Amino acid sequence: MSTPIFLIGPMASGKSAVGAILARLLGTTLIDTDARVVAAHGTIPEIFAAHGEAGFRRFESQALAEAVHPHAKAAPDADPADPADRCAPAVVATGGGSVLAPGNRELIATGFAVYLLTDAATVGPRIGADTTRPLLGATPLESWSRIFAERSELYEATATLCIDTRGRTAAQIAEAILTAYRDAGH
Repeated sequence: MSTPIFLIGPMASGKSAVGAILARLLGTTLIDTDARVVAAHGTIPEIFAAHGEAGFRRFESQALAEAVHPHAKAAPDADPADPADRCAPAVVATGGGSVLAPGNRELIATGFAVYLLTDAATVGPRIGADTTRPLLGATPLESWSRIFAERSELYEATATLCIDTRGRTAAQIAEAILTAYRDAGH
């Protein structure tokens, strides 16, 4: 399997949960870019406090690039078109804001990008008491809805496939992605 699957969508849409199941179904590993940023730089609130959103976005872009081209850091002259230099992962769960950077959208477009479409009613229980998401502030659901409205067109434009996640389990979503991925010849 050489074409990576990128899971894109708003925060709390289930990218990490679906990605873990999908990776298991494919017999590969999940690369969660937010988890990589946290492992390298501290919690998301700490990153925002020290570096602001712009700093977090730089770390996010770096994690995405390294997930797809792990040799880029060690070998800047690596050729992503050369199979010997390309070790693309099978499943990459991106951060909700990954689509904001044009370079990230270009990178995601090189794979099979799946937009996990959701709504405020679905994510409400997931984000209600979550204090780890600095962009949500004092009114999490209202902030989430505003952010989603600002980014929804980018998710749609970047996606190869859109999966409506409302009313579906993570396992059902992963199965639907796997079927579409295989139907597309990957």
